[in-house]
Amino acid sequence: LSFRTARALRRLIEMLPSGPRWKFRSVETESPTKRGLQVFYRDAIKCLQHLVHSPSNNGQIEFVPKKIYSAADRMQRVYTEWLTGDRAWELQDALPDGATLLGVVLSSDKTHITQVGNRQAHPLLISLANISADICAKGSTKSYLLLALLPVPKFIHPNKCLCGVLADRLLHQVISIVVRPLKQAAESGRMMSDPLGNLKYCFTPLVAYIADTPEQHVITCISSNASAVTMVVSTQFGDPVCCAARTASKTRRQLIMAERKTRAANLSSYFQACRKRQLNGVSFPFWLNWALAEPSSFITPV
Repeated sequence: LSFRTARALRRLIEMLPSGPRWKFRSVETESPTKRGLQVFYRDAIKCLQHLVHSPSNNGQIEFVPKKIYSAADRMQRVYTEWLTGDRAWELQDALPDGATLLGVVLSSDKTHITQVGNRQAHPLLISLANISADICAKGSTKSYLLLALLPVPKFIHPNKCLCGVLADRLLHQVISIVVRPLKQAAESGRMMSDPLGNLKYCFTPLVAYIADTPEQHVITCISSNASAVTMVVSTQFGDPVCCAARTASKTRRQLIMAERKTRAANLSSYFQACRKRQLNGVSFPFWLNWALAEPSSFITPV
């Protein structure tokens, strides 16, 4: 053994690569909460760089979209990894010449961590769509990094329905803080090194957000009686007619129309105006100013 005491073992452990450092900040809320809120998070760009250089992902990351065909006549496409899909090609075409596409994957799920006391945690994970799907499917490869621990608030408000609206707004507010470096890189690019140490001019659009159905509606800012990815409402569920996608521009227009009716600061009246448009009352989604982010595309099927 290379150690004889617990103290010696601890020194050896501390010499191992630590990964991106944690930091925290206090969060201001629109309405009082039972206790102060903090968000614990890591630098999102450093998390992506850590994933790119992880030994478990060695040789399993690709940076260039490709098209695979079943035969030489190129009549039938074969879709396997994300970079073989049409969306990857659309995003690559939107980038400057020579730029590298890093597809950001986020995932979150509010989780009970105690049997009594109703203690909850809300982890936010990050990964790369460039990593092989077979590798991402294995938990031992650690292809998902814990990016942040989102606060779980308890608002002091007489209206329980509006407490939910406040919680949804806070979620977008906090995620926006955590992913700010990714938004900047998606807008103007960021120099990052590949596994061989070569510098690449990288852009980081959001290409997937993995969540259960209730959280998908929170993320897309859509009420529960409508589809999170199309313009369909609950009465049309099951209809064979293909419906238009619920794009970021359409949601933006609906938010503007709701705000024209009433100010977003007047929570109750604003929520009523949003309900008429199948919105959940969030006034500024975190993805609204994230370049190339498209809810109808990045929300994954459950």
